[in-house]
Amino acid sequence: MASLSPASPTPLPTDLAALPKLLAFTQHLGLERYLHRPKRGVPTLALALLWLCLAWRGSGRPYHLGHLDEPLLAALIGRHRLPSDQTLYRSLAYFSAKALRRAVEEAYLASRAELSGRVWVAVDTHQVPYWGRGKLDRFQKGWSGSHSRRLRGYRLLLAVDTETGQIITFALARGKVRDQRLIALLARRLRQLLGSQLAGLVADCGFTSKRSLQALRATGVPFILGFARSSPIKGRLAALSSQQRRWLKDGGAVRLGVCSWDERLRLFALGARSPTDKRGPWVYVTTLRSAGPQRLAQTYRQRWRCEQAIEETLNGHDLDHLVSYRLHPNRVAVGFRLLARNLAIGLQIAEAQQRPEIIREPRAFRAEHVDGLGSFVQHGPLLVLTPLRPNGEDCYRLPWTQLVVQLAA
Repeated sequence: MASLSPASPTPLPTDLAALPKLLAFTQHLGLERYLHRPKRGVPTLALALLWLCLAWRGSGRPYHLGHLDEPLLAALIGRHRLPSDQTLYRSLAYFSAKALRRAVEEAYLASRAELSGRVWVAVDTHQVPYWGRGKLDRFQKGWSGSHSRRLRGYRLLLAVDTETGQIITFALARGKVRDQRLIALLARRLRQLLGSQLAGLVADCGFTSKRSLQALRATGVPFILGFARSSPIKGRLAALSSQQRRWLKDGGAVRLGVCSWDERLRLFALGARSPTDKRGPWVYVTTLRSAGPQRLAQTYRQRWRCEQAIEETLNGHDLDHLVSYRLHPNRVAVGFRLLARNLAIGLQIAEAQQRPEIIREPRAFRAEHVDGLGSFVQHGPLLVLTPLRPNGEDCYRLPWTQLVVQLAA
């Protein structure tokens, strides 16, 4: 890597010319109160920027830091050269997992302030697998629906805004922790964060049990959950009229009456959306007793946003990689990847001042807001950047590193 002196007269090339805009947006959200920790050596704010840049470039592994080994990134974090990958890995011990989760939530709330309306939350889990050798006692088995088997690793619970796909909050727990135990805590946290803006939550049947329904009822959060097709439920489906069966065959929804677990809950059935799909009908339980089945079905179908968020995070931020045998470092590393996703979507919302018609997925976002050819010269706290494709902005202030980036034509 070319070393960078405090006043370099020779322009240095870079392929991260679009990055200062994203870093300026990140540093103006006030997240430093969650990411700053006193330490010797490289400040934690600079290390947090490196973790975010790794995620934006599609990796969550500190050992891939060498792929970002260029002078512009070192200058943007206020260093003459990048720290080693071991320094970045050891920095996980300095961050608080709870504070990082608060940073993810604050990044979401800052973007939500630009939007109106109530929020439906989609909840789902992903088994973060452990593919290594040895120390299997550190990793417990958990169910993985995508692989239809049990994998060793950690269980990641995500609460996703169905309108924008941003992560509202998350939890990383051990593999044997049941979803029912987490969802009640998650509902209370969502109530604290969103207040009256919370419209309700939707989830599949993996979260449905008598205990979880009782816990959710106690929180007062409306919900629509999947319901297992047990023998009594199959009997109700068999007793439907011919007209109701035609509605289900055409992708419609019908009421199934009161839930036997709780008289305050209602059941409804939803048919397959495709005539060639021979599965279903699916059954759901809800607290929304006055809403019609079609409206309930339309609301529940928003759950795909959480599955989309998991898929995009897997392919765009290297979600399946665990960086340690211990839970705390993995919580921090996964938290940075989720924070990077929220910031990427938040920048698009801030630019449009509303929900964009198209929200770019990680790879498309990287091509526009991270990668870019150009050259730069640094003069003390002023960095003059000449991008190959100017975006019309004049300068960006980076308060975490006390740097000003001036764009030149």
